[in-house]
Parts: sequence; C-alpha cells; structure tokens
Amino acid sequence: MLLFRRVLTVVVMLYLLVALLFIATPASRESMMSVLGSPPADFWYTMTFIGAVLLLLELLVENVHGVGLRRDITRHEAKINELKARLYDHHLDRNDAPLTTPAAAAPAYHPPAPAPGAIPRTGTAVPPPSAADLPPTTHPNPTYPSGAPNQPLA
Repeated sequence: MLLFRRVLTVVVMLYLLVALLFIATPASRESMMSVLGSPPADFWYTMTFIGAVLLLLELLVENVHGVGLRRDITRHEAKINELKARLYDHHLDRNDAPLTTPAAAAPAYHPPAPAPGAIPRTGTAVPPPSAADLPPTTHPNPTYPSGAPNQPLA
C-alpha cells in the first residue's frame, strides 16, 4: 500500500507539472491539441477529468493508508497492555504479594553551604525589633485624634 501511495503521489506531481506547462505556454498546448486532434474544449475537459480521477485516487489511497496506520497503532497498544499485564502477573507470582510502590521518604534537610567569602555567623540570629519591643509613649498619635486607632471619632 505504501508503494502504491508513493507511485500515485509521483504521478499526481507529474500531472500537475504537465498541466502547468499547458497553462503557461500556449505553444505546448497548441501542439498537444494538434497531436490529439481535438478542439480546445475537449482538451480541457479531458485534462479536468484526468485531474479529478487522480485527485479521487489520491484521497482514497491516503484514507486507506491512514486507517491502516491507526489499526497498527491500536494493535501495538493492545500488545503493550498485554505485556504489562504479564509482567504484573509475573511479579505477583514471584513475590506472592501485590505490587505496591514504596512510600516516598521525606527528604533529609541539609542546610546550604555558605557562599565563598561569606561572613561566618556566630551564635543565634537575633530578630529585628518589632512594635511590641518598643517602650510605651506618652505622646498622642497624630494620625488618630483620640489616640487609639479603634476608637470612634468624636
């Protein structure tokens, strides 16, 4: 089928080249009509008919080839599934236990190594000061007239 498809594709390409030659050069078209002994209308009717037949053949062959490829893919997928089932059964027979995947262990944490030339840390890190660390103030807050943010305005 593949050989027929390739031969038909070459025939279609040759037909297109000849048709373009007849369309582009009036001298070749006139000489072909004089050899065949037909009027121009019959010549173009014959060319159109040959083109339609070649197009129909090309479409049919491509469609049949595609169906064959899809059938091969389905057959290969079924074979793969059958081999997977055999492997699973073989594993069950060998271990007498169901095939399970081991639980993933939590990876151990390894702190990153310091960059070359980095200042070494000594002791524990001290967090920056927060508002809770600041001493209370006696000055009213200028943003809030009453001094407390959650109090209603008077």
